[in-house]
Amino acid sequence: MLDLVVKGGSLIDGTGAPAQRADIGIRAGRVVAIGDVDEEAEQTIDADGRVVAPGFVDIHTHYDAQVLWDPATTPSPLHGITTVVGGNCGFTIAPIEPQDAPYLTRMLARVEGMPIEALEAGVSYDWRTFGEYLDRIEGKLAVNAGFLVGHSAIRCTVMHDDAVGNEATPAQVDTMRRVLGESLAAGGLGFSSSTSITHNDGEGNPVPSRAASRDEIVALAGVCRDHPGTTLEFIPSIPPFTDEHTALMTDMSLAANRPLNWNILVPNAARAEHAWKTLECCSYASTGERLPNRFQFSGRLAASDISVISSIRSWGISPMAAMNSSDVPGW
Repeated sequence: MLDLVVKGGSLIDGTGAPAQRADIGIRAGRVVAIGDVDEEAEQTIDADGRVVAPGFVDIHTHYDAQVLWDPATTPSPLHGITTVVGGNCGFTIAPIEPQDAPYLTRMLARVEGMPIEALEAGVSYDWRTFGEYLDRIEGKLAVNAGFLVGHSAIRCTVMHDDAVGNEATPAQVDTMRRVLGESLAAGGLGFSSSTSITHNDGEGNPVPSRAASRDEIVALAGVCRDHPGTTLEFIPSIPPFTDEHTALMTDMSLAANRPLNWNILVPNAARAEHAWKTLECCSYASTGERLPNRFQFSGRLAASDISVISSIRSWGISPMAAMNSSDVPGW
């Protein structure tokens, strides 16, 4: 007997195939039958007139703190999302040393528009390593979740106050590589970073990752090579990207032997040429196009996009906005 049958829905299976009418049979938490399912079940759901599909994966979230007081990760499940990826843009709350917690709290409040009162009340910082943070939330969330290891958090852990505005010494880079490796071995999904001018800390200074040299960023990306299944996420700047941005992302991907997800593409029919220009970095990474003295590559770059119609109202510019007026060039 099946545990559950979902009957008569319009199935979109995630393969790209057209929708089809199909039943879904589930036993012990797994789909065991698709098609005309006649086997009896303890529970039957009538899905006639509804779409049945796998859960969506949201690869760019900042749930790292919210999961501590909202294990349902609202509102994601309300939109059919069953898997989330946090730790993007280099902003995580692990690894961490006690002296750096106030700074990271203020930084998150600024860059991601999180109420500082919620962060102060809801984040206990009763962990030090990335693995201890994952242990803190293991088995408590309503969705599947993976978390990248953030560059700014790593820098604070190793450099403390010097993380802001200063290049790291070779010894500090080596220590950061070790900390990242330990974090990935403990379950970190990959490495994330940002050099975007839109990312400033609670005091209005560039976040720690923005002070990193090119060599530091590539060296940290390279740690992922030794950890199968990991990935990279990076925000170089506001698109379109320069040749230097494209070359950096390509070298990160090559050093790690991993795909790199870059942010952020905003498709807009009124500015289609802008979007296509930004996407050229993906072709370059895989073929060596566009830049002189570069040849065949096997780097893999992929964009995250926001398919919205933006306006001054939808950005919600206000003193509490994550990207406030002081982060916009020329303001």
